[in-house]
Amino acid sequence: MSEQIKPGSIFVDEFMLFTDKGEEFDLKTFIVSISIFEDLFSNVLSGMAIITDNLNLVGTIPIVGREIINVRARVPGFQNCQINRAFFIYSVQNRAATSQDRQQTYEIHFISLEGMVDNITFVSKKYNGPTDEIAEKIFNEYLRLPRIWSKEYPFPIGLSKNNNLLNPEWYPQVPQKNLNQLSIGGGRPFKSKVSWVVPMWTPFKAINWLANRSIDGSTEGPNVLCWESSQGFYFASMDTIFENQKDVKNRKNFYYGLDDAGIEVIQKSQGGTNALAKGYEKVEDVVIPMVSDVLKSQDYGHMASNMHVLDIAVKDYKEYIFDYASNFDTFNHLDGDKPAFNVNQIRNIYSYRTFRTAHKKLFNDYEEPNYDKWVLQRNSLMFDLSNLRIEITVPGFFNTEAGEVVNFYYPRMTEKGGGMEIKDLIDPYLSGSYVVVAARHIIGEDKYRMKLELVKESLSTSLV
Repeated sequence: MSEQIKPGSIFVDEFMLFTDKGEEFDLKTFIVSISIFEDLFSNVLSGMAIITDNLNLVGTIPIVGREIINVRARVPGFQNCQINRAFFIYSVQNRAATSQDRQQTYEIHFISLEGMVDNITFVSKKYNGPTDEIAEKIFNEYLRLPRIWSKEYPFPIGLSKNNNLLNPEWYPQVPQKNLNQLSIGGGRPFKSKVSWVVPMWTPFKAINWLANRSIDGSTEGPNVLCWESSQGFYFASMDTIFENQKDVKNRKNFYYGLDDAGIEVIQKSQGGTNALAKGYEKVEDVVIPMVSDVLKSQDYGHMASNMHVLDIAVKDYKEYIFDYASNFDTFNHLDGDKPAFNVNQIRNIYSYRTFRTAHKKLFNDYEEPNYDKWVLQRNSLMFDLSNLRIEITVPGFFNTEAGEVVNFYYPRMTEKGGGMEIKDLIDPYLSGSYVVVAARHIIGEDKYRMKLELVKESLSTSLV
């Protein structure tokens, strides 16, 4: 039987549950739906499955929130458009009886293995060097777990008195190729360095601390994040993502409210290309929860801010100010060289103030914190990733992931007048380049949809 390419088609090949007793149970036929979530601001994947159970598996296995599941699903007709991932079940919720007590439904909630291990692992160790190298080292030392589980692997059970749960027994028994890796964005050494003792933090908290202070080697933008998508773990800056994906012809294009003739006009203007197969480009639904919020922008110091730094060792005091509009061209941007906010907006550097302390020569290999290079700048750049936001529902496609840049076209809400040029068809502000900041993969019994959260942090057309 040949596989048909139909938008929304999905094959769930495996939903295998592993217990600490070495048992396996295939729950694939019991699934009502699966939802998997990824987000630029979340270190790991999470998800939930609704189960219809007429064999009382929840009571006889039992399923109590200490099991591991493998999820294998693929979009038919596309090579490597799939998710193959192991998760730790951490909760069973909303259990209810149906069909005269012969059947029941419940939800199992799960998280990446790294998320479960991170929750009970603590780092107390000194690190020195480039922030990207330290982040990779912490990940490998404390979080490098199998992407797919096997019953041959030793199951994590019982009491541990070791602050590192990656028992040395893991590595001889798990092929190295099956272990997750932290992909460092850009491929260039980071400019930022630290000398630092991790104060009993979880590994991901330590990595996030490093991300806050990181500046990629080829950029000026302190907008590094650590996240997991359906395809892997990343530690990368938005500046690098924007630079590496600036070619609009190689992107996925999504269209809402446009007929085939209008779509053809837009595609021809871009060289007639779309990284998505036909049928996957049509947006089913659009919600625009945020276009702008000036009061929130002012409260968060988005456009202007102020910082006071005191070196408590030498009693040196410094003040720094940052005006985003004046420094906008310093950073890489997504859609163009125009801010997605009005540069003439009234603003005051003292409406948002922050304070930092420094301690010169705290270590012999002391590294300057360089607060002036990242604190205020990162605050503004991170706000950009929540400002102009659109949520779209499209046919599911696993290879569309958080951190990917896509094109989205929204129709011009006015009388078209028969014009068939792009300016007559699309909204010049809401259309253009967006970064996927979050994705919710919703797998039903016969359909796979995605809800994508898109953010635009710059414009090709000026607001003023």
